[in-house]
Amino acid sequence: MSRHNISHMSLERVLPVVDVAVASAQSVGLLSNVTVRLLSNDSECDYSIAPVVGMLMLREVDLMLGPYCSFCLGAVARYNRYHLYQRPIITSGGGASVLNNKVEYYNLIRVGPSHEQIEEMLLKIFKHYNWRPRPVQTVLVVGPPDEINSRQHQSESIISDALVMSVAIEKMLTQPNVSYIARRLTYKPGRPHLATQLFKVLEEVRIVVLCADPDTVRDIMIRAEELGFINGEYVFFNIDLFSSEKLTVRPWRRVNDTAERNSKAFRAYRSLMTITLRKPNSPEYRNFSRQVKELAYHKYNFTYPEEEVNSFVGAFHDAVLLYALAINDTLREHGSEGIRNGSLVTEKMKSRSFEGITGTVSINKNGDRNADYSLLDMDKDTGEFAVVAHYNGNKKVYELVKDRQIDWNNEENLPPKDIPTCGFDYSLCKKDLTQMALYAVVVLLVLICFLTILIFVIYRKLRLESELHGMNWRIAWEELEPTERVAARRRSLAQPQPPPPQKQTTNKKKRARLNQKKQQQQQPHWFFANHHGTKRSNRGDPDEAAAETLPLRPSGGGANDSGGGDIGAGDSQSVVQMDSASMESVETIAGVPLSQIPTAQLFAKTAYYKGTLVALKQLNLRNKRIEVTNRLLMEVKRVKDLASDNVVRFIGACLDPPNECLVTEYCPKGSLQDILENDNLNLDWMFKLSLMADICRGMIYLHHSFGSHGNLKSSNCMVDSRFSLKIADFGLQSLRSNKLEYRDKEDGDYSTYRNKLWTAPELLRLPNPPFEGTKEGDVYSFAIICQEVIYRKGVFFLSDSDFIEPQDIVERVRTPQNPPFRPALVEEMSDLEPDRTAALTAMVELCWHEDPGARPTFNAAKSRISRFNKTAESGNILDNLLKRMEQYSNNLESLVAKRTDQYQVEKKKAEDLLYCMLPKAVATTLMRGEAVTAEWFDSVSIYFSDICGFTALSSESTPLQVVTLLNDLYTLFDRIIEQYSCYKVETIGDAYMVVSGLPERNGNRHAGEISRMALSFLNNIYSFEIRHMPGVQLKLRIGIHSGPVCAGVVGLKMPRYCLFGDTVNTASRMESNGLPLKIHISATTHELLTDIGNFVTTVRGEVEMKGKGKQLTYWLHGEGDKIVDPPPAANGAATP
Repeated sequence: MSRHNISHMSLERVLPVVDVAVASAQSVGLLSNVTVRLLSNDSECDYSIAPVVGMLMLREVDLMLGPYCSFCLGAVARYNRYHLYQRPIITSGGGASVLNNKVEYYNLIRVGPSHEQIEEMLLKIFKHYNWRPRPVQTVLVVGPPDEINSRQHQSESIISDALVMSVAIEKMLTQPNVSYIARRLTYKPGRPHLATQLFKVLEEVRIVVLCADPDTVRDIMIRAEELGFINGEYVFFNIDLFSSEKLTVRPWRRVNDTAERNSKAFRAYRSLMTITLRKPNSPEYRNFSRQVKELAYHKYNFTYPEEEVNSFVGAFHDAVLLYALAINDTLREHGSEGIRNGSLVTEKMKSRSFEGITGTVSINKNGDRNADYSLLDMDKDTGEFAVVAHYNGNKKVYELVKDRQIDWNNEENLPPKDIPTCGFDYSLCKKDLTQMALYAVVVLLVLICFLTILIFVIYRKLRLESELHGMNWRIAWEELEPTERVAARRRSLAQPQPPPPQKQTTNKKKRARLNQKKQQQQQPHWFFANHHGTKRSNRGDPDEAAAETLPLRPSGGGANDSGGGDIGAGDSQSVVQMDSASMESVETIAGVPLSQIPTAQLFAKTAYYKGTLVALKQLNLRNKRIEVTNRLLMEVKRVKDLASDNVVRFIGACLDPPNECLVTEYCPKGSLQDILENDNLNLDWMFKLSLMADICRGMIYLHHSFGSHGNLKSSNCMVDSRFSLKIADFGLQSLRSNKLEYRDKEDGDYSTYRNKLWTAPELLRLPNPPFEGTKEGDVYSFAIICQEVIYRKGVFFLSDSDFIEPQDIVERVRTPQNPPFRPALVEEMSDLEPDRTAALTAMVELCWHEDPGARPTFNAAKSRISRFNKTAESGNILDNLLKRMEQYSNNLESLVAKRTDQYQVEKKKAEDLLYCMLPKAVATTLMRGEAVTAEWFDSVSIYFSDICGFTALSSESTPLQVVTLLNDLYTLFDRIIEQYSCYKVETIGDAYMVVSGLPERNGNRHAGEISRMALSFLNNIYSFEIRHMPGVQLKLRIGIHSGPVCAGVVGLKMPRYCLFGDTVNTASRMESNGLPLKIHISATTHELLTDIGNFVTTVRGEVEMKGKGKQLTYWLHGEGDKIVDPPPAANGAATP
């Protein structure tokens, strides 16, 4: 044997097996009168050293176990033939077929697998699946090169055996009575990847046998997958006799490899089956493995890395038993002199069968074991290899495992054919493939040309119809998915933030009166659960608000539903409409508590359309049905064809009554008006001028590609997530005209006049102003917006102290005056530099000039703004965007910090509450989002207690007094538990249940922990005083038992960490059969306490327990000199 720990057959592994085998043989009467002495030596698995070691060993021993390596074994067995003593040689290795010759390899017994039997199994598999040995049928055998025989590789026994096996399989397949064509490919150790040219031989084969180490096999399979040979037409067999069961479960996976290569290996291994030695799985073998590991650790200072002792090492146990049986027979027949005759003892071992630790051991007349083998295949769903067939070495039978099906990695799930339909060289196909290919190409080209022409004609026709009469812009109501439903599907319901205090803008009292005077009118109130807590707009449009009858299918959200036709803004919200009289009685809105709904701006409704969040704008059609005319189609086409970074994109329209609405791009930051009225957002001049420049860009594009806007105002200027401003609410006259007609009928409405504050005077003077307005009118509206941006004091800010109604403002603008009535431009109120202030105010005054012809174009206005804002306009778009985002992030930083602190406090409270309900380890697992599966614990200790006479005590007390009593008692117990490694499971009435040893295992300390806790309970119960019954001693009865349990979290509502198993019942019986002020423990717990030591116990005797019969139990009195319950004076058998 070799002393290399890296070898799977080292001396450190085999010697403890031999020790266990000798003890097993002597325990059953074998070798009972024989003195056994073990000698070991290291052959280093080198065939040049092995004969010398063997020569020295054979002089001093009666039996030689090993060597394992075929090369070394051959040299020693050949020498043994000419040795004076001719000792028996038994090994579990030496599988080479050449060692079948027992004349040359004298007195050799092999209790392990042999290559000849593997060859027989392969032939049985080939025959079973009808892979016949035809002259053209080639089997590819892959193995190490012949030069592996050199000494530097002999320590790698797996590679050495792979070489011998590959040569043997090649030789077997080419025997005259087999008639397969075998081709052997070799690889170099350390360079396992086979070159592409070597895999060209796969074009001539269907069966590949791999004789290599696991890493090489994996690399070969990955290479085969990359070359396209994992297609169900090839089958690969891997001969792996040495890997442990753990390594053969998922041999394709490597933790230190990339995910891509693991994925390739997984696909490749679907075409691979593994032939391995049949693994013993009996309880006896598992107990044997445990004994060997313990002995190896304590006696030979060796730690087994595998979970179980491998079958090859275990076979040496059976080798010792085989020798012991032969010795007994020899002693019985020939006396003590016979056991010195190696040839006689060897013959007694042949043609013999017995039950060994590795299963049935059957030695044939040649001295070789008829071993059993298993065929493993990978489950395509789990990726794990499992046994699908067995080969019985005695019966020479190949048997499939019931309820297991082999995955052949093809659609039919059938074994691949031994020969392709047309043969490997296509000689079996009678037709001229070249001619057929030519015909196919011609037909295909004609078909492609025809289809191309047909598709082009159909496309032209469909495109024309789509542009004129198609409904590609129409959206069905069912296609709009509510944001709540999408949010619930993507994540749990977001925790709303507490609302900031309601505040008005920083305007003077007259400005507040302007915005609040008409709030007393009878109109519905709209609330939106704004998760971002932005400020509520102080504007309103009762005409539009009263018409907000969209059902709650798409949820509300957005800052564009006031001021006349605002669309496409705001964060996703929930919306509810209710009368003012009922507001105080409503406790929640869209599932969000009123106390947590922030003071929100009026956001537009939002929904998800094809996975994208969109904004909805209701069309107030007054029950009029929309007719899809050519005029409407042209309007839709003009709006839909617009594409600019500063124009809100039109997506479509829903015309399903009563849910008619426009669907547009969603801008999450709301409207410009919302931003200006948000006091929490600080806008510097770079930011303000950038917003003005974005308005100019958007209007330049509209005036050039579409026409005038006609309704430009700050509430129709949307701001997206990048703080880029976009123009909205233009065009589509056929869909919007009904709305304007309805609004004009109520011309005296407050909000109607407020919405006209942005309208140019020349348009106000017209009895029927054009719907689309004029380009000069848009410039006037732009000037009013600029005044809003400069001062952030609302639309049409006036510096004088007198309050003016919106209707009065509109009338004064409409009436020609000299100078014309305009908003205030007070230079001293601006924080811009004086020179820029003068230029900016001059531009604004020019834009709202009374004469439309004197107003500049948006190109000219943009040029002036660019000169004002050289910092923002310099550099590229990314630089400008980053500057805007930096400004916004600075404002939000303090708010985020505050919200984070609040979140951490609430999170800590929730975690503390969860830790009170569940064990900390379990709670932590649940908080990570992982499932808590039931877990088996081999040994824990369970404590049960109750109060004797509790029923009588309760009858003499009020319910409140009983609750106070139990609360005082359990509070005392809970404080004591914290001092020990124990977990309180539950309390039911006066019953109290505690466990130690789970969910965190603590070895066998659980018995000591639970006992110390029980002693502390009992010690404190003597001084415990019942409040309403002073002087009455509370009589606690305690029972403890140790054993295995299963534990897990049970239920969804009020989940509990529960224990299941007979140990729980036994612990309960220990308590119910105990005595007051006594600790009653089971024999199992007593045994654990005895191992721990220092605990004082006395034998109670056998106690009849329900369902358990008579059980020997004990009393626990204390630990060391700390005696809580003094043992009886008569009983001197207290056990410390």
